[in-house]
Amino acid sequence: MRKLLIIVLFLGVFYAQADNSWSKVYEMAKKFELATMTKPDWAAQNTPPLFSAVWFTDLHITNAKTRDINQIAFNTARDIIKPNFALITGDNIGYSGKMTPAEKKLPKDQRVPKSLRNQLWLKRFLEKELALPYHIIPGDNWPKSFEEVFGPTHYSFDFGGYHFQFHATDITCKNTDGCCIFTPESLAWMEKDFAAASNRPCLFILHEPLWPPTFLDANKAAEILNRNPQVIGALSGHLHLDLQFPRGHWRQIIAPSTGRSHRPGFKKMLFYPDLIVLEAWEWDAEKKEFHAVPKWERLVVPEQFRPVSPSTPLTVENYASLPPAPKKEDPELASRAKEIHSNLLSFMVTFGLKQFLPSP
Repeated sequence: MRKLLIIVLFLGVFYAQADNSWSKVYEMAKKFELATMTKPDWAAQNTPPLFSAVWFTDLHITNAKTRDINQIAFNTARDIIKPNFALITGDNIGYSGKMTPAEKKLPKDQRVPKSLRNQLWLKRFLEKELALPYHIIPGDNWPKSFEEVFGPTHYSFDFGGYHFQFHATDITCKNTDGCCIFTPESLAWMEKDFAAASNRPCLFILHEPLWPPTFLDANKAAEILNRNPQVIGALSGHLHLDLQFPRGHWRQIIAPSTGRSHRPGFKKMLFYPDLIVLEAWEWDAEKKEFHAVPKWERLVVPEQFRPVSPSTPLTVENYASLPPAPKKEDPELASRAKEIHSNLLSFMVTFGLKQFLPSP
């Protein structure tokens, strides 16, 4: 049955390339989402984790409804899960609708752009409703003014023996999905930063997935991960679906949207010396709450990269970043849109062959 789905999805990509009907491919891709399962042995650890995190993506706070569902998600993390910190991976805020009296305390100067008011509102919202340390990046939607409020979009740090590297694309073409790239300086910084973290497990964190290649420079970034065996995973959102795809020694994990999905959710992450266990939390529309569901994923840490003795108390260490910079626009990138289609077709061929060919 799974092989049949692959054929259907593969044909769907060809069809979408012809008439630009990517919504059809999205509907097909839903069939590859993480399914419920019996709890595997590796998810039932007998020892406590080194630390934990929650991972939100695609908040899509654009109105009161999405504001409220994200508020419940943040409160759940704060009051029930109680992790060491949160990750927020883009497409965060487009909200500037009806404001509460407290929200109206934001700057009233008409010269303050709407994008800045949105980002300021989000920061206040996170401080009140999440009330946890968090690490955030913008996505392809609503990135404007992000750096003015939240700072760098390329940064890294160590925590509990793990290395976290965050990014956002630097140049985009407005209203052309996937036509975005990194600057040469950003790509060089990725390489340099991973070289400095060559002895510990690393996570690459970006809104858009590298695998499947959803934007113009996805393959360039993926090649950097391929050259660094200590990278065990890439964490992304963007597709609003709960998916994962292996790529050599690392695995692409794609989390569902917290605020706008056919099945809203987020991930709880437990970090052990030898693996990361991810647990799905999903929205119950009837009860108006998020709860854990029987879906687990793992990222395995090779023995040579396992943390030995994390510093105590746990704290952010070895922070590094590129200077904050606004995302630039280049309309000429639109002429490269067909490259994204070609890269996606290459992904489907590779993914399909791995499903059909027997394991060695």
